[in-house]
Amino acid sequence: MKKLNWKKKQYDDLTIWTAEVKSVGWQFSIEKNPNGYEPFLYYGRGEDISLVFEGFATKNLKGAQDICNRWLQDTIINLNKWI
Repeated sequence: MKKLNWKKKQYDDLTIWTAEVKSVGWQFSIEKNPNGYEPFLYYGRGEDISLVFEGFATKNLKGAQDICNRWLQDTIINLNKWI
């Protein structure tokens, strides 16, 4: 399984990690907030979509990265089953 490559971005009051899948225009992001780390997916238009239930966050960065990697892997495998 190919892993996403994460880049940390620090803003005044916000820390975000991002990873892109340029071939399909997807961008994963993980936002650090008071609850923990919340993973999102951006499809190229509209707003980010949370990959977990609203208000839920993982306790550590690795857990959020694993959710993104698993989502990507499951999507690719499941899409390929339809071909």
